[in-house]
Amino acid sequence: MFSETKNIEKSVVSLPFEQKDRDEEKSHKGKSAMTNTNDSDIAIRVQNLSKCYQIYNKPHDRLKQSLYPRLQRFIGQPAKQYHREFWALQDVSFEVKRGETVGIIGRNGSGKSTLLQIICGTLAPTGGSVETKGRIAALLELGSGFNPEFSGRENVYMNGAVLGLSKEEVDERFDNIAAFADIGQFIEQPVKTYSSGMFVRLAFAVNVMSSPEIMIVDEALAVGDMNFQAKCMTALTRIQDGGATVLFVSHDIGALKSLCSRGVYLEHGEIGMIGAGGDVADCYTRKMREEMNAEYTSAMPSTSTKAAAAIPLKSQPPVDADEFKVSTEFEKQVAYARYGEGGARITFAELLDEHMRVINNIEFNQTVFVRIYFETAIDDEVSCNYYVLDDKRNLILGAGLTLANQPLMRVKNGGRYIVTYKTRLPLQEGNHSVQLQITKRVVKDHAAKFLDVIDDALVFAMARREGARIWTKAFIENEVEVKSCCQD
Repeated sequence: MFSETKNIEKSVVSLPFEQKDRDEEKSHKGKSAMTNTNDSDIAIRVQNLSKCYQIYNKPHDRLKQSLYPRLQRFIGQPAKQYHREFWALQDVSFEVKRGETVGIIGRNGSGKSTLLQIICGTLAPTGGSVETKGRIAALLELGSGFNPEFSGRENVYMNGAVLGLSKEEVDERFDNIAAFADIGQFIEQPVKTYSSGMFVRLAFAVNVMSSPEIMIVDEALAVGDMNFQAKCMTALTRIQDGGATVLFVSHDIGALKSLCSRGVYLEHGEIGMIGAGGDVADCYTRKMREEMNAEYTSAMPSTSTKAAAAIPLKSQPPVDADEFKVSTEFEKQVAYARYGEGGARITFAELLDEHMRVINNIEFNQTVFVRIYFETAIDDEVSCNYYVLDDKRNLILGAGLTLANQPLMRVKNGGRYIVTYKTRLPLQEGNHSVQLQITKRVVKDHAAKFLDVIDDALVFAMARREGARIWTKAFIENEVEVKSCCQD
């Protein structure tokens, strides 16, 4: 049983900012991420925010807690606690600028939803403060503000009033809201007759059509069918283009990278990292993979594979291009971006043209070779994979052995191997990078253990396509037939 603590130190919601000089530096990782930003540029400011819940093992412990400590202090005895504390948030600080989209990511129970509820003012903090500037539309528990006895139309007007819209403003937007929700004649029926999908559609429609200055979204894109999710993404993009501030919580790495300029990674109620959206998403992915590896390892008893994984892989001086390559320069370059359980280690990689020359500037749709050199300290079956990412860390294309219609590699302790992929890169112009992986299959076509992963192992610049420029991340040639059906 949970209960909120009562010692609320400070809570400021939707109040004008105090004019203060900020000398704190922006922190990439830590408890504070405040910046020297003009107050007029800030839409949301979170300072040293904490939230503690009291957890009671038994219902009558709550009564004991309300009475006994006072009596114990009265008779001069030390007060006893009949609950334990759970800190959902601890000393969280960050700022969101006007017109900025910031993503919050973290595992279940990391404090994401608690944070959003405090920012929206529906939950009081234990300590710290929140300041917001502008009208907020919050998509937390979609439809939680609906009256089940009212019709969809009546709930639209009621929620519009809650969001600060006049009846005339709702009248003007009602047709657009109904069209976005796309629930047909059910708009005139009590919402208690709605399916969960219809509930979500109407709630989202009301909020996005209210033209908010601050949009707060908590996993709203994880519900609804495929068409609705696409519609939601488009609506959020338009809200961004209109200059609104968006605070976005999701487990969808792709959505975080594509929608968010910055990210906040929460871990056990504390800030684990603040930075560019792609960097934060990659940090989260890395943490999850490392935990996945740890779970797989703990589930399997000690084996020779496990022992072999601890064997250090010795570096060799570079050799000729046709031989196995080990580069200490490469090792230093990728050290910051490397992780994995061990047992295999990538020693070098190169991007080659059709003449087997090293390249880092690539023409549109050019044929290239991705060559990967790695050593192993295990006897097992592994896959060697590559993935191409754009500048926002979105996966664009890539392959592993299975996708290339090849069997997994049977490797040996002390073995050295070279894997070369031949592919084309019909990509949009700009900077791209290549992630390399050595993986061991755990569940076929479903789960793998990551032995060695290197982000940004190779970096290259993609030239613009000659002739008609492409506006998508990738492009393949099309066949088209055009007919004129007009008659003279």
